[in-house]
Amino acid sequence: MLKKLILAAPPLTLVAFLFNCGGGRPVADVEEIPEWYLNPPVAEDAIYGSGDAVKQSLALAKEAADARARDAVARAIEVKVSNMLKNFMQESGLAEDAEALEFTESVSKQVANTVLRGCKITKRTVKTEGRLYHVYSLAEYNLNSLIQETLDQARRHKALYNEAKARLGFEELEKEIQKLEAIGNE
Repeated sequence: MLKKLILAAPPLTLVAFLFNCGGGRPVADVEEIPEWYLNPPVAEDAIYGSGDAVKQSLALAKEAADARARDAVARAIEVKVSNMLKNFMQESGLAEDAEALEFTESVSKQVANTVLRGCKITKRTVKTEGRLYHVYSLAEYNLNSLIQETLDQARRHKALYNEAKARLGFEELEKEIQKLEAIGNE
């Protein structure tokens, strides 16, 4: 009996160690989380987004937190641009036009992908959790830049549409001229 107990003791000790001491990653103390991360500022002239990351490397944690904050801004921009253009189209009487809605979706996605050039990280907090770095970032994007970029994108789309339409019309005109030339050569 004693021999069985001696043989079972090391594996049981190992299992107890893994379950009790192995633990997961440290959990951030809620009081230490920045207020601006939990409740990003709200302003009429800017969009804010917050992000965080926990990494062993401070540089990677900073980069990931900044990217997540910008991503939050991009998602908010996509919704805001889409709503802004839909309101414009409703005022224009094009709300029921399926092509117009596809146009809106295309513009809003392109704006969300390109406008973040003016997005700035305005606040950053670094906490240590054991041997890990927990970085919180707050990104800000000025709405005047968003409005200008949206108008620029809409103008580009309109110009491309008009160019394609003109090219199609010109091709049809060339076909008609060729038909007339063929009749004249008979």
